[in-house]
Amino acid sequence: MTHWKCLAIAVNQDKLGVQGKKVKKNGELEVWAGEPSGKRVAVILWNRGDSKATISAEWSEIGLKSSAIVDACDLWEHTTTHSLQQQIQATLQSHACKMYILAPQ
Repeated sequence: MTHWKCLAIAVNQDKLGVQGKKVKKNGELEVWAGEPSGKRVAVILWNRGDSKATISAEWSEIGLKSSAIVDACDLWEHTTTHSLQQQIQATLQSHACKMYILAPQ
């Protein structure tokens, strides 16, 4: 099993046992977030609609301070984007989702 798949499983089975929750819904677009151990935030951006769409989540919507600067690990693309500020955003195909771990710097 790859490191990235292990991270997704680790979020699901985090030792704190805190379940993520839906924090934003705009039509068929949803943002889910939770706080696993380690001062990180797990975020899922989910397009439940039939068309390609862009979805974003502001830091305040997912439990981060608005001034936070984070590194975002994309668990599906196996990439890390450094020094994100204010929000995370993705363009998703219909019925697709992205899962991120956000780690404040």
